[in-house]
Amino acid sequence: MKMKCFNIAILPFVFLILTILNFAITTEIQAQCETSIVDIIPAPVQQLTIADIDFDHFESATLLFTMRLGPSAGGDTVRLHIVLNIKLANRSTYLNAADYTSKSFFVPPAGATYTNLDIGRSIQRQEFKLDSRAKEDVQDVALATGKFPAGIYTFQIAIICSDNSQLSGPPIDIVLLNSSRVDLLSPQEGEMTNEFPLFEFFHDGNRAVLTVAEKNPEQSREEAISHEPPMVETELMGQNSFLYSGGRHLEFGKTYAWKVVSKTAGPGGTDVEVSSSIRLFTVSSSPQIRSEDFILTYLKDIYGNRYPKIFQNIDKDNFLLTGTYIYNGHTYTREDLLKLLNELSSMSDSIELSFE
Repeated sequence: MKMKCFNIAILPFVFLILTILNFAITTEIQAQCETSIVDIIPAPVQQLTIADIDFDHFESATLLFTMRLGPSAGGDTVRLHIVLNIKLANRSTYLNAADYTSKSFFVPPAGATYTNLDIGRSIQRQEFKLDSRAKEDVQDVALATGKFPAGIYTFQIAIICSDNSQLSGPPIDIVLLNSSRVDLLSPQEGEMTNEFPLFEFFHDGNRAVLTVAEKNPEQSREEAISHEPPMVETELMGQNSFLYSGGRHLEFGKTYAWKVVSKTAGPGGTDVEVSSSIRLFTVSSSPQIRSEDFILTYLKDIYGNRYPKIFQNIDKDNFLLTGTYIYNGHTYTREDLLKLLNELSSMSDSIELSFE
């Protein structure tokens, strides 16, 4: 009889233990994230002003990235964690320059898309740390100049689940370019060239527009360069030189104006432009200036660092171009060759050069 009473007394205790275990297991299962990071896409921004980012609060008025979270059975409560690493163009590096953690927010069962614009709005800050060196060398520079310094800004983005596990997405790089000047190198002001001059310039960006226009004696250089249509207007990607091609033929004895506008992608899909000065050159009628000489110069400019011995042999033995150009069994005109060289200049690292 006592045994039966003991069994009856212990049943509620066993039931309580099982209930607690069941609750703990259920809680553990629910705490695990089902949400996944589908992708994180950086915005095509190459320049940011101090008005675009509130670095003190890690909030922005400019789209920097878009993060898409996948669906889950019942939705998930997560936190957003972002670490920013910076490598400036001067090679200064700032690991953990900024460390941001949000408060918890709910991701619906269908998943959701978030951007950095949600920070400070639907996603609220819980904790934010800004490295003192980064503040001094990055934020304070931006405050003084109006622009964030050029460099690679790497965002490492993760979501923190209810059980404190983290799901990390791939790091994204935003490369900022601060093109402040464009220097025209060749032709020099007033220089005599042939009818296919080699244009060389320097700028900090990777995209530029070169414009060449005829200048009449009664025109200023500003009037000449804005005249429509120009002799040629071409967009150059990753190039600091261009051998004249693709436009109307330059004529002997005439004077031409040229300029370069450097372009970088700014906030909202707009272009930030920096223009060079306008320079003049004249096409000589002298037959002593040969376009073939400029072709060799251009080839040396593209490949000289990789194949110095080839060009040393060409100079040593006084080799000259004949004016006949054959490629894959087809004869090329000089204009066709110039176009081909301009195309090859943007992919020079993947091309091998030989001399026979």
